[in-house]
Amino acid sequence: MVLKIHIIRTPDGVDFPLPSYASRHHVGLTLRAAIPSVIKLDSGERVLIPVGFGFGVPDGLCGQVVSLPSVAVDKGLIVLDSPQIINPADRNALFVLLQNASRRQIILRRGDEIAQLIISPVLQVAWHEVSGQLKEEHKEMILDEVTAEQPVDKSLTTHSKRIVKTPRERGKSANEH
Repeated sequence: MVLKIHIIRTPDGVDFPLPSYASRHHVGLTLRAAIPSVIKLDSGERVLIPVGFGFGVPDGLCGQVVSLPSVAVDKGLIVLDSPQIINPADRNALFVLLQNASRRQIILRRGDEIAQLIISPVLQVAWHEVSGQLKEEHKEMILDEVTAEQPVDKSLTTHSKRIVKTPRERGKSANEH
């Protein structure tokens, strides 16, 4: 089964490939860096990278951004806050929070593979409090369907933003004071 999801390109994603599966056997869509110029990440540094699009996840689904095993092993580039969750209410440009977990500098170029996006079914829960200890009969599910319309925010922002300074930048700031 193939589900179609609305997607909109951001200004940095014009003429940029949309996420795709490496093969029909993969569950993650490959995300690429939609950056205008090279970014150098020192060891331990974090950066927020645009991927060139925004999308709306339908109710009952969520997006999960996770590391690509090959990129994590080969380069030491990992997704922080993994899995990074995209809720049905989210209607913004997608950015990936990355960290250089290696001991060497990583150079990112436009189009480099940086992460993967998995679309998964999810359920919302409502708590049903019981007293005493949880017992076998408490495993039953009580289904109660709730629906709500989600507003669409078409204001998509597109830029790379550094989250923390490198050790070298921190040292310069300390020396300036």
